Amino acid sequence: MIDIFELPTAFTITFIIMAFILGAVIGSFLNVVILRTPLKQSIVVNRSHCMTCGNQLKNIDLIPIFSYIFLGGKCRFCKSRISPRYWIVELLTALMYVLSVCTLGISVELLLTLVLFPVLIVASGIDIDHMQIPYTCSIIIAVLGVISIFTDSAPWHEHLLGAVCAAVPFAILAMVGAMGGGDLHLMTAAGLLLGWRIVPAAAIGIVLGAIGGSIVLLGTPKGLKKQVNEDVERIASEWYEEQKEKEIYVIADKSDVLFGNIFKGKCDIEESCIDEKLWNGKPDIKALCERISALETKDFAVSIVIEHDKIKSSSCKKQIVFGPYLSVGIAAAFLFGQQIIDWYLGLM
Repeated sequence: MIDIFELPTAFTITFIIMAFILGAVIGSFLNVVILRTPLKQSIVVNRSHCMTCGNQLKNIDLIPIFSYIFLGGKCRFCKSRISPRYWIVELLTALMYVLSVCTLGISVELLLTLVLFPVLIVASGIDIDHMQIPYTCSIIIAVLGVISIFTDSAPWHEHLLGAVCAAVPFAILAMVGAMGGGDLHLMTAAGLLLGWRIVPAAAIGIVLGAIGGSIVLLGTPKGLKKQVNEDVERIASEWYEEQKEKEIYVIADKSDVLFGNIFKGKCDIEESCIDEKLWNGKPDIKALCERISALETKDFAVSIVIEHDKIKSSSCKKQIVFGPYLSVGIAAAFLFGQQIIDWYLGLM
Protein backbone atom coordinates (compact mmCIF):
# COMPACT_ATOMS: atom_id res chain seq x y z
CA MET A 1 0.00 0.00 0.00
CA ILE A 2 1.16 3.52 -0.84
CA ASP A 3 -0.32 6.24 1.36
CA ILE A 4 -0.99 9.18 -0.97
CA PHE A 5 -0.57 11.61 1.93
CA GLU A 6 3.04 10.52 2.28
CA LEU A 7 3.72 11.61 -1.29
CA PRO A 8 4.57 15.18 -2.35
CA THR A 9 1.56 17.48 -2.11
CA ALA A 10 1.27 17.85 -5.88
CA PHE A 11 0.97 14.06 -6.29
CA THR A 12 -1.60 13.82 -3.49
CA ILE A 13 -3.79 16.51 -5.06
CA THR A 14 -3.41 14.88 -8.48
CA PHE A 15 -4.57 11.49 -7.18
CA ILE A 16 -7.59 13.07 -5.47
CA ILE A 17 -8.59 15.03 -8.58
CA MET A 18 -8.16 11.96 -10.79
CA ALA A 19 -10.29 9.88 -8.39
CA PHE A 20 -13.03 12.53 -8.42
CA ILE A 21 -13.11 12.79 -12.21
CA LEU A 22 -13.06 9.01 -12.68
CA GLY A 23 -15.86 8.58 -10.14
CA ALA A 24 -18.00 11.28 -11.78
CA VAL A 25 -17.59 9.69 -15.23
CA ILE A 26 -18.40 6.22 -13.94
CA GLY A 27 -21.33 7.65 -11.98
CA SER A 28 -22.75 9.02 -15.24
CA PHE A 29 -22.58 5.51 -16.71
CA LEU A 30 -24.18 4.04 -13.58
CA ASN A 31 -27.24 6.22 -14.19
CA VAL A 32 -27.63 4.48 -17.55
CA VAL A 33 -27.25 1.06 -15.96
CA ILE A 34 -29.81 1.82 -13.23
CA LEU A 35 -32.33 3.11 -15.74
CA ARG A 36 -31.96 0.62 -18.58
CA THR A 37 -31.08 -2.71 -16.93
CA PRO A 38 -34.54 -3.37 -15.40
CA LEU A 39 -36.10 -2.44 -18.77
CA LYS A 40 -33.78 -4.95 -20.51
CA GLN A 41 -32.37 -2.21 -22.74
CA SER A 42 -28.80 -2.10 -24.01
CA ILE A 43 -26.44 -0.02 -21.88
CA VAL A 44 -23.86 0.39 -24.66
CA VAL A 45 -25.67 0.58 -28.01
CA ASN A 46 -28.28 3.29 -27.64
CA ARG A 47 -27.11 6.85 -27.09
CA SER A 48 -28.35 8.81 -24.09
CA HIS A 49 -31.59 10.64 -24.74
CA CYS A 50 -34.25 12.63 -22.93
CA MET A 51 -36.78 10.27 -21.37
CA THR A 52 -39.57 12.77 -22.08
CA CYS A 53 -39.04 14.05 -25.65
CA GLY A 54 -36.67 11.35 -26.91
CA ASN A 55 -34.07 13.76 -28.34
CA GLN A 56 -30.51 12.48 -28.26
CA LEU A 57 -28.34 14.42 -25.85
CA LYS A 58 -25.31 16.31 -27.08
CA ASN A 59 -21.85 15.90 -25.60
CA ILE A 60 -22.22 19.17 -23.71
CA ASP A 61 -25.32 17.72 -22.04
CA LEU A 62 -23.38 14.73 -20.75
CA ILE A 63 -20.68 16.39 -18.64
CA PRO A 64 -21.03 14.69 -15.23
CA ILE A 65 -22.44 16.92 -12.46
CA PHE A 66 -21.85 20.19 -14.30
CA SER A 67 -24.30 19.66 -17.20
CA TYR A 68 -27.15 19.40 -14.71
CA ILE A 69 -26.10 22.72 -13.17
CA PHE A 70 -25.58 24.48 -16.50
CA LEU A 71 -28.97 23.30 -17.81
CA GLY A 72 -30.75 24.32 -14.63
CA GLY A 73 -32.03 20.78 -14.11
CA LYS A 74 -34.09 20.88 -17.34
CA CYS A 75 -33.86 19.24 -20.77
CA ARG A 76 -32.27 21.49 -23.38
CA PHE A 77 -34.98 20.58 -25.90
CA CYS A 78 -38.33 20.17 -24.14
CA LYS A 79 -37.49 21.91 -20.85
CA SER A 80 -38.88 19.00 -18.85
CA ARG A 81 -37.43 18.50 -15.37
CA ILE A 82 -34.40 16.23 -15.09
CA SER A 83 -34.31 14.07 -11.98
CA PRO A 84 -31.69 15.36 -9.51
CA ARG A 85 -30.73 11.74 -8.93
CA TYR A 86 -28.53 11.86 -12.03
CA TRP A 87 -26.08 14.34 -10.55
CA ILE A 88 -26.48 12.86 -7.06
CA VAL A 89 -25.28 9.45 -8.33
CA GLU A 90 -22.41 11.12 -10.20
CA LEU A 91 -21.35 13.14 -7.18
CA LEU A 92 -21.76 10.20 -4.80
CA THR A 93 -19.58 7.95 -6.96
CA ALA A 94 -16.95 10.69 -7.24
CA LEU A 95 -16.87 11.26 -3.48
CA MET A 96 -16.71 7.51 -2.77
CA TYR A 97 -13.70 7.17 -5.06
CA VAL A 98 -11.99 10.10 -3.37
CA LEU A 99 -12.70 8.60 0.06
CA SER A 100 -11.35 5.26 -1.13
CA VAL A 101 -8.04 6.61 -2.39
CA CYS A 102 -7.62 8.73 0.74
CA THR A 103 -8.36 5.80 3.05
CA LEU A 104 -6.82 2.85 1.21
CA GLY A 105 -4.07 4.58 -0.74
CA ILE A 106 -2.71 2.84 -3.82
CA SER A 107 -3.47 -0.80 -3.01
CA VAL A 108 -5.30 -3.93 -4.07
CA GLU A 109 -8.19 -2.92 -1.82
CA LEU A 110 -8.51 0.31 -3.78
CA LEU A 111 -8.89 -1.67 -7.00
CA LEU A 112 -11.66 -3.71 -5.39
CA THR A 113 -13.55 -0.56 -4.37
CA LEU A 114 -13.41 0.72 -7.95
CA VAL A 115 -15.76 -2.16 -8.76
CA LEU A 116 -17.52 -2.65 -5.43
CA PHE A 117 -18.87 0.85 -4.93
CA PRO A 118 -20.42 1.19 -8.42
CA VAL A 119 -22.08 -2.21 -7.95
CA LEU A 120 -23.53 -1.12 -4.59
CA ILE A 121 -24.83 2.12 -6.13
CA VAL A 122 -26.47 0.24 -9.01
CA ALA A 123 -28.02 -2.29 -6.61
CA SER A 124 -29.38 0.56 -4.45
CA GLY A 125 -30.75 2.53 -7.39
CA ILE A 126 -32.56 -0.45 -8.92
CA ASP A 127 -33.87 -1.52 -5.51
CA ILE A 128 -35.32 1.96 -4.98
CA ASP A 129 -36.93 1.98 -8.43
CA HIS A 130 -38.13 -1.62 -8.67
CA MET A 131 -37.77 -3.14 -5.20
CA GLN A 132 -35.37 -5.79 -6.42
CA ILE A 133 -31.61 -6.30 -6.38
CA PRO A 134 -30.24 -7.87 -9.58
CA TYR A 135 -28.49 -11.19 -9.09
CA THR A 136 -25.67 -9.84 -11.26
CA CYS A 137 -24.75 -7.34 -8.54
CA SER A 138 -24.46 -10.08 -5.93
CA ILE A 139 -22.48 -12.29 -8.31
CA ILE A 140 -19.96 -9.52 -8.99
CA ILE A 141 -19.50 -8.91 -5.26
CA ALA A 142 -19.06 -12.68 -4.71
CA VAL A 143 -16.36 -12.70 -7.41
CA LEU A 144 -14.63 -9.84 -5.59
CA GLY A 145 -14.88 -11.97 -2.46
CA VAL A 146 -13.11 -14.86 -4.17
CA ILE A 147 -10.39 -12.49 -5.37
CA SER A 148 -10.00 -11.11 -1.85
CA ILE A 149 -9.35 -14.62 -0.53
CA PHE A 150 -6.11 -14.63 -2.50
CA THR A 151 -5.17 -10.99 -1.89
CA ASP A 152 -6.26 -10.42 1.73
CA SER A 153 -3.99 -11.10 4.69
CA ALA A 154 -6.89 -12.75 6.53
CA PRO A 155 -7.10 -16.57 6.24
CA TRP A 156 -9.48 -17.97 3.61
CA HIS A 157 -11.81 -19.56 6.16
CA GLU A 158 -12.66 -16.13 7.63
CA HIS A 159 -14.18 -15.15 4.29
CA LEU A 160 -16.26 -18.32 4.19
CA LEU A 161 -17.37 -17.80 7.78
CA GLY A 162 -18.35 -14.24 6.88
CA ALA A 163 -20.60 -15.57 4.12
CA VAL A 164 -22.19 -18.07 6.51
CA CYS A 165 -22.63 -15.46 9.25
CA ALA A 166 -24.53 -13.30 6.77
CA ALA A 167 -26.47 -16.06 5.04
CA VAL A 168 -28.01 -17.69 8.12
CA PRO A 169 -29.61 -14.68 9.87
CA PHE A 170 -30.64 -13.00 6.62
CA ALA A 171 -32.19 -16.25 5.38
CA ILE A 172 -34.26 -16.35 8.56
CA LEU A 173 -35.27 -12.70 8.05
CA ALA A 174 -36.21 -13.49 4.45
CA MET A 175 -38.35 -16.47 5.51
CA VAL A 176 -40.36 -14.33 7.93
CA GLY A 177 -40.75 -11.58 5.33
CA ALA A 178 -38.54 -8.99 7.02
CA MET A 179 -36.05 -9.03 4.14
CA GLY A 180 -36.16 -9.95 0.48
CA GLY A 181 -34.22 -12.61 -1.39
CA GLY A 182 -32.10 -9.93 -3.05
CA ASP A 183 -31.02 -8.65 0.37
CA LEU A 184 -30.02 -12.19 1.36
CA HIS A 185 -27.92 -12.71 -1.77
CA LEU A 186 -26.30 -9.28 -1.45
CA MET A 187 -25.25 -9.80 2.17
CA THR A 188 -24.05 -13.37 1.60
CA ALA A 189 -21.81 -12.18 -1.23
CA ALA A 190 -20.64 -9.27 0.92
CA GLY A 191 -19.84 -11.70 3.73
CA LEU A 192 -17.53 -13.61 1.40
CA LEU A 193 -15.78 -10.33 0.59
CA LEU A 194 -15.64 -8.83 4.07
CA GLY A 195 -15.12 -11.84 6.33
CA TRP A 196 -15.68 -10.81 9.95
CA ARG A 197 -16.26 -7.24 8.83
CA ILE A 198 -19.72 -8.37 7.69
CA VAL A 199 -20.80 -7.99 11.33
CA PRO A 200 -20.47 -4.17 11.44
CA ALA A 201 -21.77 -4.05 7.85
CA ALA A 202 -24.97 -5.84 8.85
CA ALA A 203 -25.31 -3.83 12.06
CA ILE A 204 -25.00 -0.51 10.23
CA GLY A 205 -27.37 -1.60 7.48
CA ILE A 206 -30.04 -2.90 9.84
CA VAL A 207 -29.88 0.14 12.13
CA LEU A 208 -30.13 2.56 9.20
CA GLY A 209 -32.89 0.44 7.69
CA ALA A 210 -34.82 0.48 10.95
CA ILE A 211 -34.52 4.26 11.15
CA GLY A 212 -35.49 4.75 7.50
CA GLY A 213 -38.29 2.21 7.76
CA SER A 214 -39.70 3.90 10.85
CA ILE A 215 -39.76 7.22 9.04
CA VAL A 216 -41.62 5.62 6.13
CA LEU A 217 -44.15 3.92 8.40
CA LEU A 218 -44.72 7.07 10.43
CA GLY A 219 -45.29 8.95 7.19
CA THR A 220 -47.92 6.47 5.99
CA PRO A 221 -51.44 7.93 6.35
CA LYS A 222 -53.39 6.38 9.19
CA GLY A 223 -55.82 3.74 8.00
CA LEU A 224 -54.16 3.34 4.57
CA LYS A 225 -53.00 -0.20 5.27
CA LYS A 226 -56.51 -1.25 6.34
CA GLN A 227 -58.05 0.41 3.30
CA VAL A 228 -55.61 -1.23 0.89
CA ASN A 229 -56.21 -4.63 2.47
CA GLU A 230 -59.98 -4.23 2.17
CA ASP A 231 -59.68 -3.14 -1.46
CA VAL A 232 -57.38 -6.05 -2.33
CA GLU A 233 -59.69 -8.59 -0.66
CA ARG A 234 -62.71 -7.14 -2.47
CA ILE A 235 -60.97 -7.22 -5.84
CA ALA A 236 -59.65 -10.74 -5.24
CA SER A 237 -63.12 -11.97 -4.25
CA GLU A 238 -64.72 -10.52 -7.37
CA TRP A 239 -61.94 -11.94 -9.52
CA TYR A 240 -62.24 -15.42 -7.96
CA GLU A 241 -65.98 -15.50 -8.50
CA GLU A 242 -65.35 -14.85 -12.19
CA GLN A 243 -62.78 -17.65 -12.27
CA LYS A 244 -65.26 -20.06 -10.72
CA GLU A 245 -67.83 -19.17 -13.38
CA LYS A 246 -65.27 -20.43 -15.88
CA GLU A 247 -64.86 -23.66 -13.87
CA ILE A 248 -61.45 -22.54 -12.60
CA TYR A 249 -61.10 -22.98 -8.85
CA VAL A 250 -58.98 -24.37 -6.01
CA ILE A 251 -59.63 -28.08 -5.42
CA ALA A 252 -61.88 -28.92 -2.46
CA ASP A 253 -60.17 -29.17 0.93
CA LYS A 254 -57.10 -27.39 -0.48
CA SER A 255 -55.87 -23.81 -0.35
CA ASP A 256 -53.31 -21.80 -2.29
CA VAL A 257 -51.51 -18.54 -1.57
CA LEU A 258 -50.80 -15.84 -4.14
CA PHE A 259 -48.20 -13.26 -3.21
CA GLY A 260 -46.48 -10.28 -4.76
CA ASN A 261 -45.99 -6.54 -4.42
CA ILE A 262 -47.86 -3.38 -5.26
CA PHE A 263 -45.01 -1.10 -6.21
CA LYS A 264 -45.35 2.31 -7.87
CA GLY A 265 -48.89 1.57 -8.96
CA LYS A 266 -48.15 -1.86 -10.42
CA CYS A 267 -48.98 -5.29 -9.01
CA ASP A 268 -46.47 -8.06 -9.79
CA ILE A 269 -48.14 -11.29 -8.67
CA GLU A 270 -46.66 -13.89 -11.02
CA GLU A 271 -48.20 -17.02 -12.51
CA SER A 272 -45.35 -18.99 -10.96
CA CYS A 273 -47.03 -18.36 -7.59
CA ILE A 274 -49.75 -20.80 -8.58
CA ASP A 275 -49.46 -24.39 -7.42
CA GLU A 276 -51.11 -26.04 -10.44
CA LYS A 277 -51.69 -29.27 -8.48
CA LEU A 278 -54.12 -27.35 -6.25
CA TRP A 279 -56.20 -25.87 -9.07
CA ASN A 280 -58.79 -27.08 -11.50
CA GLY A 281 -57.72 -25.08 -14.55
CA LYS A 282 -55.38 -22.13 -14.80
CA PRO A 283 -56.52 -18.83 -13.25
CA ASP A 284 -56.03 -15.51 -15.04
CA ILE A 285 -53.41 -13.92 -12.80
CA LYS A 286 -52.81 -11.11 -15.28
CA ALA A 287 -56.39 -9.91 -14.86
CA LEU A 288 -56.02 -9.95 -11.07
CA CYS A 289 -52.81 -7.89 -11.27
CA GLU A 290 -54.43 -5.35 -13.58
CA ARG A 291 -57.30 -4.81 -11.17
CA ILE A 292 -55.07 -4.47 -8.13
CA SER A 293 -52.78 -2.10 -10.07
CA ALA A 294 -55.78 0.14 -10.70
CA LEU A 295 -55.77 0.98 -6.97
CA GLU A 296 -52.83 3.33 -7.72
CA THR A 297 -51.27 2.66 -4.34
CA LYS A 298 -47.66 1.66 -3.82
CA ASP A 299 -45.07 -0.07 -1.68
CA PHE A 300 -47.23 -2.87 -0.26
CA ALA A 301 -46.55 -6.60 -0.10
CA VAL A 302 -49.69 -8.60 -0.84
CA SER A 303 -50.68 -12.16 0.02
CA ILE A 304 -54.06 -13.72 -0.82
CA VAL A 305 -55.18 -17.06 0.63
CA ILE A 306 -57.69 -18.86 -1.60
CA GLU A 307 -59.85 -21.81 -0.57
CA HIS A 308 -62.12 -23.93 -2.71
CA ASP A 309 -65.19 -21.71 -2.47
CA LYS A 310 -63.86 -18.29 -1.42
CA ILE A 311 -61.01 -15.93 -0.63
CA LYS A 312 -60.16 -16.96 2.90
CA SER A 313 -58.05 -13.92 3.74
CA SER A 314 -55.67 -11.31 2.40
CA SER A 315 -52.97 -9.21 3.97
CA CYS A 316 -51.07 -6.12 2.90
CA LYS A 317 -47.83 -5.05 4.51
CA LYS A 318 -45.95 -1.82 3.89
CA GLN A 319 -42.74 -2.56 2.00
CA ILE A 320 -39.39 -1.10 3.03
CA VAL A 321 -36.45 -0.94 0.62
CA PHE A 322 -33.38 -2.23 2.48
CA GLY A 323 -30.83 -2.43 -0.34
CA PRO A 324 -29.51 1.15 -0.01
CA TYR A 325 -29.09 0.83 3.77
CA LEU A 326 -27.28 -2.50 3.48
CA SER A 327 -25.06 -1.03 0.76
CA VAL A 328 -24.03 1.81 3.07
CA GLY A 329 -23.13 -0.76 5.72
CA ILE A 330 -21.08 -2.82 3.25
CA ALA A 331 -19.20 0.25 1.99
CA ALA A 332 -18.50 1.51 5.52
CA ALA A 333 -17.33 -1.92 6.66
CA PHE A 334 -15.02 -2.32 3.67
CA LEU A 335 -13.31 0.99 4.41
CA PHE A 336 -13.48 1.10 8.21
CA GLY A 337 -14.71 -2.33 9.34
CA GLN A 338 -11.63 -3.30 11.33
CA GLN A 339 -11.53 0.10 13.05
CA ILE A 340 -15.20 -0.29 13.98
CA ILE A 341 -14.57 -3.78 15.40
CA ASP A 342 -11.54 -2.57 17.36
CA TRP A 343 -13.51 0.39 18.72
CA TYR A 344 -16.35 -1.86 19.84
CA LEU A 345 -14.02 -4.37 21.49
CA GLY A 346 -12.31 -1.46 23.24
CA LEU A 347 -15.64 -0.47 24.80
CA MET A 348 -15.92 -3.95 26.28
